[in-house]
Amino acid sequence: MNGLLAGVNVGGTTTSVVLGTRDGTILERHAWPTQANDGAALYAAVVDALRALSSDVTAVGVAIGGPMDARTGIVIAPPHLPGMHGFPLRERLRADMARPVTVHHDAAACALAEVRWGADRGVGGLAYLTCGTGFGAGLVIDGRARYGSQGFSPEIGHVRFRDDGPDVFGKPGSFESYGAASALPKLARRRDPSFDARTGEEVARRAAAGDPIAQAAIADNVEAVGAACALLADLLVLDVIVLGSLATYMGEPWIARVHDV
Repeated sequence: MNGLLAGVNVGGTTTSVVLGTRDGTILERHAWPTQANDGAALYAAVVDALRALSSDVTAVGVAIGGPMDARTGIVIAPPHLPGMHGFPLRERLRADMARPVTVHHDAAACALAEVRWGADRGVGGLAYLTCGTGFGAGLVIDGRARYGSQGFSPEIGHVRFRDDGPDVFGKPGSFESYGAASALPKLARRRDPSFDARTGEEVARRAAAGDPIAQAAIADNVEAVGAACALLADLLVLDVIVLGSLATYMGEPWIARVHDV
């Protein structure tokens, strides 16, 4: 099939729409803050952005934070997108865009992109850890995104890492409460309640400048991300694990520390 493709990423912090070709070339990209608490407004903004793209778009792919039922494209109680609870995203977009629409959990979509267009294209078993607003895992095995029997992506962020720790969604000590970029300020404030950085990037900058509280928070994070990688590798015998958001601004030193856990 010829024509262009549209991609949508609905994250807990940022929503983006891209126009691209089938070989993975991005032609346009538009991004804006996610209206996480207002599902109707969030959806309307996505539709408006898609309609502003080329009329040559032949299909739409959507990545969104879970839980999400990949069988139906219905978003179910996502902690970082409360306004989207119960939203029939695939059905609505198919009707409004009059084009084929596929909806994947965001981590699964990232894993598929890595296998198709990334440095490790074609590998048999790959996991992608988001390490962003949330801490999700996407699995591609033998070329297919893998979901559980209920259509959910593996929720490694809900697995308990420690018996205590920050409480993200009612489960203190979960991997998400340590491994997500959004967890870094909370980890720092556990040591010093006056610590005022609000984003993972700001914590990273302070750590690089020698702030011991920020450095300790990153050490906790590294231990959790490394443990999550080891758990996935041991259980699933994967070829590659790809790290998301945190890796983009923490760089190779952080990746090497995670690898060494």
